[in-house]
Amino acid sequence: MKVIAIVGSPRKNGNTNTLVQQVLEGAAEAGAETKTFILNDMNYKGCQGCNYCKAHDKCKLEDDLAEVFEELKAADAIVFGSPVYFAQFTGQMRLFLDRCYSLVNPDYSSRIPAGKKAVIVGAQGMPDPAAYAGVFGEFGGEISRFLGMEVKDTLIAAGCAAPGDVKVNADLMEKAKNTGLNLFK
Repeated sequence: MKVIAIVGSPRKNGNTNTLVQQVLEGAAEAGAETKTFILNDMNYKGCQGCNYCKAHDKCKLEDDLAEVFEELKAADAIVFGSPVYFAQFTGQMRLFLDRCYSLVNPDYSSRIPAGKKAVIVGAQGMPDPAAYAGVFGEFGGEISRFLGMEVKDTLIAAGCAAPGDVKVNADLMEKAKNTGLNLFK
């Protein structure tokens, strides 16, 4: 089993990545090989709208996302993590998601083998966990529809604005670890 994480937070020690790492820790304990990609540390551009990927089996841009896409295809599960900044995922995550267009065939079927598991992780300063439920729900729906993945869980750290805030939420930290442990059950 291989589980990769794609983290759209600019804070390596922030709440989103803390929860993502809990999921990966649980997956590793269950026997999975894990790997994390921190988008903020990578060199990539957004989709150029050139449609090269519709005539070829990959994106025309040869940047750091080429490796991520290969790992995504080979993984059994993907953990997507992004905090909510100004009522939406971070710019880093949105650029990555736009580039996922290259993973979709001209007929809108997925180029990724079906049956992969997905976990969506996010943090938001807003204390109401339902405040941005639409953002997470829409993303989960698109993952299922365009990439053929089964969303196993969505973990939202509400009211967590300062790095490390999520660590005091023992229930959420445990839930994140258990999500990883049970990813393939």
